[in-house]
Amino acid sequence: MKKCVENDMASMCLENGILFFSWKKEVDLDLSIAQGIVGDRLQLQQGKDYPVLCNLNGLRSVEKDAWRYLAGEGSELIKAIALVYSTPLEYALSKYFMKRMSSIPTQVFGELSLAKEFLLHSN
Repeated sequence: MKKCVENDMASMCLENGILFFSWKKEVDLDLSIAQGIVGDRLQLQQGKDYPVLCNLNGLRSVEKDAWRYLAGEGSELIKAIALVYSTPLEYALSKYFMKRMSSIPTQVFGELSLAKEFLLHSN
């Protein structure tokens, strides 16, 4: 069964035990947006932890406070995270984020299929 939530900045769907997360076009992520996204994600998850596949395509910039929040208290109920990039900027952002995710298995991928495989094996 597929359950989805969408807002102005992102869309999230639970499917086959994985939470798929995609940003909308040209998002400039600040702390308030990050907090709203996490609130929507937690509501979708209904208290259950999931591995997350986060497609970074569409993310234009990220404020440091937003990254700190997402890597800390904003990572509640995440079992593992796969960050998928398609541009050099997205790759740089994902590597920055990965360094701060000390307690959650986190990997960076250039291919969606490899990211899914990582998450399926982390379950």
